[in-house]
Amino acid sequence: MRSPPLLPWIACLAACGKAPAVPGGDDGDDDAGADAPPAVDAPPEAEPCGDRGGERGLTRREVTVGGVRRTYLVYLPPGAPTAAPLPLVFVFHGYTMSGQKMVDATRYTALADDEGIALVFPDGQGGPDSLDAPWNVGAGVCPSFGGPPPIATGDDLAFLDAIKADVAADQCIDRAHVFATGFSMGGYMTHHLACTRADFAGAAPHSGGTHDLAGCDARPVPILILHGAADPVIPAGCDDPRALGVLGTTPSAEAWAAHNGCSSTTTTRIVQGGTCLHYVGCPDKGQVEVCTFTAMGHCWAGGPASAQPYACPGYASSTALSWEFWKTYAW
Repeated sequence: MRSPPLLPWIACLAACGKAPAVPGGDDGDDDAGADAPPAVDAPPEAEPCGDRGGERGLTRREVTVGGVRRTYLVYLPPGAPTAAPLPLVFVFHGYTMSGQKMVDATRYTALADDEGIALVFPDGQGGPDSLDAPWNVGAGVCPSFGGPPPIATGDDLAFLDAIKADVAADQCIDRAHVFATGFSMGGYMTHHLACTRADFAGAAPHSGGTHDLAGCDARPVPILILHGAADPVIPAGCDDPRALGVLGTTPSAEAWAAHNGCSSTTTTRIVQGGTCLHYVGCPDKGQVEVCTFTAMGHCWAGGPASAQPYACPGYASSTALSWEFWKTYAW
């Protein structure tokens, strides 16, 4: 393993305040000679990156995809050289939430400064704090306690590609280390991206669920799954085989373990306020682990009290757990 470079939908009934304003921000090959021998197994030439050198810190941006205006937040560590390829983490929000609420609940920006990470916090298809379905997460997903979740119909994948191109203009990206995480509907989205997009090197869905993975790429994906044991919105059984199951569905941890080629044997480790089930015999870059937090509801584990009800302090930080997992199993 190489070390990386240093440098809800029902939940909205509790509180759906508007996001605070974001400071600043704009919208924002050498050919071989004629006599040279042909290259053998040469890597593709790197695309230009970091040339625009846009603002550091947190900026609000927008792009039009398929005729639809989409918005998102980008965080670039102030001290990062623009030409230094940084890992990139997409952080997806839940129903009725926004990218800004995920900035507040996850505290990912502080980790980005310490570790040298570029971050993206996309807004769903209806925009921030919208009652519209935020993400197109595929069909047949594990239902909430209130029934099937609201599924958007837009082209989220093209949206993500446009975001990556925008970020790359300001900051070179380590394209071998692009990750996805998200909460609630953002957790569903994270599962779906891990299934369908080979350009994501790892995933950490939180308080979501998934479909049966039948149409997924064959490659294994290192995935850390997180859920509150007392979640009143999305059943913990959507993810954790130790929880009460959901009729007609397989817990996502079991489904991912089978998909990745792990053994059915597991070990357990303790984290603050919960336990993690670790599947053994997984292939390289195919580790599966699910962490469930005792008595925790529908919220981001380890987030600050100021971000409640979307964050639950007093538990191990899901932000830190996910990054440490990727550093261990995705490099």
